[in-house]
Amino acid sequence: MSALSVQPAQAQRLCDPAGEDCREILLNLIRAETVGIDVAFWFMEDARYSAELVRRAQAGVPIRVLVDTSANAGHPINGQIIEELRLAGIPIRRRNVSSILHWKMMLFAGQGQVEFSGANYSPNALSPDDPYRNYVDEAILFTNDAAIVHSFMQRYDDLWTDTVNYANHANVTTLKRSYPKYALAPEMNFPALHSYRDRAVAAYDAERTGIDAIMYRITDRAHTDAIINAVQRGVRVRLITEQVEYRNRARLWDAWNKDRLWMAGVEVRQRAHAGLNHQKSVILRSQNLTIFGSSNWTSPSNQSQEEHNMFTTRAGMFDWFTQQFERKWNNSGPAVETQVFVPLPPDEPVYGAPANGGTVSSTTPTLQFQAGPFAHLYDIYLGTSTTPGLIAVNVELGPSEGGLLSYQTPALAPGTKYYWRVIAKTMALQPAGGAVWSFTTPGAPGPAPSPLPSPDPVPTPNPNPHPDPAPSPAPDPGPAPAPSPSPSPSPSPGPTPPQPMPTPRPTMVIDVPGQGTTVRQPFSVAGWALDLAASNNGIDLVHLYAYPADGSDPIFLGASPVNVARPDVGAIFGAAHASAGYGMVVRGLKPGNYMLAVFGHSSYGAGFPVAQGINISVERSTLLALDAPGANAVLGQRFLVGGWAADFSAASGSGIDLVHAYAYPLDVAGDPIFLGSAMIGASRPDVAAYFGAAYERTGFNLTAPVLTPGRYQVVVFGRSLVSGGFDASAWANVTVR
Repeated sequence: MSALSVQPAQAQRLCDPAGEDCREILLNLIRAETVGIDVAFWFMEDARYSAELVRRAQAGVPIRVLVDTSANAGHPINGQIIEELRLAGIPIRRRNVSSILHWKMMLFAGQGQVEFSGANYSPNALSPDDPYRNYVDEAILFTNDAAIVHSFMQRYDDLWTDTVNYANHANVTTLKRSYPKYALAPEMNFPALHSYRDRAVAAYDAERTGIDAIMYRITDRAHTDAIINAVQRGVRVRLITEQVEYRNRARLWDAWNKDRLWMAGVEVRQRAHAGLNHQKSVILRSQNLTIFGSSNWTSPSNQSQEEHNMFTTRAGMFDWFTQQFERKWNNSGPAVETQVFVPLPPDEPVYGAPANGGTVSSTTPTLQFQAGPFAHLYDIYLGTSTTPGLIAVNVELGPSEGGLLSYQTPALAPGTKYYWRVIAKTMALQPAGGAVWSFTTPGAPGPAPSPLPSPDPVPTPNPNPHPDPAPSPAPDPGPAPAPSPSPSPSPSPGPTPPQPMPTPRPTMVIDVPGQGTTVRQPFSVAGWALDLAASNNGIDLVHLYAYPADGSDPIFLGASPVNVARPDVGAIFGAAHASAGYGMVVRGLKPGNYMLAVFGHSSYGAGFPVAQGINISVERSTLLALDAPGANAVLGQRFLVGGWAADFSAASGSGIDLVHAYAYPLDVAGDPIFLGSAMIGASRPDVAAYFGAAYERTGFNLTAPVLTPGRYQVVVFGRSLVSGGFDASAWANVTVR
């Protein structure tokens, strides 16, 4: 790649994938490049990008790629695309330390252009599935600005020649720099070289008027503390966030931070469209400052991961981000994009000790319990009545992360039966109460026990302190005709005052699958959900997500109306809740461990006030049947290999697209012999009759080449479109004459 000086900017634009096709802009830049392309990504799952890069490489355009193969565990297609680039001869270096490469950028040397953002190169990150209704929140910058392009040239060369944090992956013949040395623009921020946190927090501390943020993940309290300080000195702060991260058990401190922000008076809204809010941007009003890029408000994004951010006072960018934020906040675009954030309660406390109804060994026993990852504060109730009194408020024991939490009681009377209960609360003081258990202290009963401490309870805050913004006014069609005179002489009553929104009282159950079960796709998720604060059922819709155990991004599995007849639920909670059931069928998950999370949507405007989660293991759902040759068959030359294959976890189609066949010699030692490949697609009405019409085109057939006579094991492997691997196999031992 030759060293070029970037020409003055010819064009610069921000692209909003809520309603724009940013992907095609990027593909056209790849197609137009003739000098050299530098690429870096956390993961790439859209083969349209890799295909165009391979075509450019085949046309003789030098390309360099920086990757992080640790992303492959949660994104196996990323590994396939890296392999595609390797086979095309493209030089690739990989991040080889624990902190990840979080860049998402492409640099076009001949065009003097760079593209970067927080958007991964996945199929729907740069282009909406349904404009303004199903998309990934992002802000994509395309720029010819020399200072920015030179900065990326300098930093990319730094990483390409780094032998400590990066290693050669494939096709690398030189670690020479490709560009002249440039100074980094003051606007740019490149963790791990720079601190994102320090620069951002200093900007929050300097703000006097208002802060508007769109942030996917928040786990670094340094950002949260600085934002809370800003609110306390009178700065208005608005935040649009992602509810899937809010209940991501692999990122439990996200909820802790968001609840603290809400309690401090930050106005919080969350995504209402389908898709994902993955954006990372901050607007600081009095400074005309915009911060955007790849860093979340997390500790790794500060100064360990490889990141790229921009801190800019450019008027055009400030105006663009301001208009984008206002559209989302006020829902003034073509569709509803955000909704009021309602803090969710934690799991109900589960007790470990003392055993219910048992006798303890001390008059100062220790209560042990756990309430899942989202509870941090605990109210302790203890007394000699079956309705024990409150003795401790907001005890800061933190979350239950697998073990039991402990609380030691004050000295109790001997030989006395005590009752106890724990109320678990989030940092937004949303409660979930445990059952009432009892124990008896040791020894002979004495005088009446001394009264226990009785602090005042802390009330649960209003879960909806900030009303929805008023909808945009309809266009004025012109003056309306004067109304007819009222026949009644009495004055007309004034407008009916708005009724306050009830405080949500939701509850939800997942009936199937059970906690800790192993399932094979397709499988059903079903249960019931309701809100006792509503006059009707109160929950009208549920969203289902799968959270991979490796901590990668959650997967949206679909939505279901809450309308299935559940007379058992109605018998307990009343006739209004007799149709509180929901259910859906799950396909499309890769084998592995997940937390399934169901979020219930309020029918009266309280957002998603309830959620439940269970842990499951998903096993492989592939099946390959080898019909020919049969086991122990004696065959002539050029015999038929045929059968059918399907991956029942696929969202549509057969789920397997290709089979490879091999013959393993059994008489002599030798390498397996490749017999050929075949695409899945032959008609199999017998399979369709058993499994359904979607599996009618699951057959395959191929003719084996001439083999040396002898005994072989014929093995056929099927490639799953879900996992990307050859997960299905079948075999038969045969004799070839």
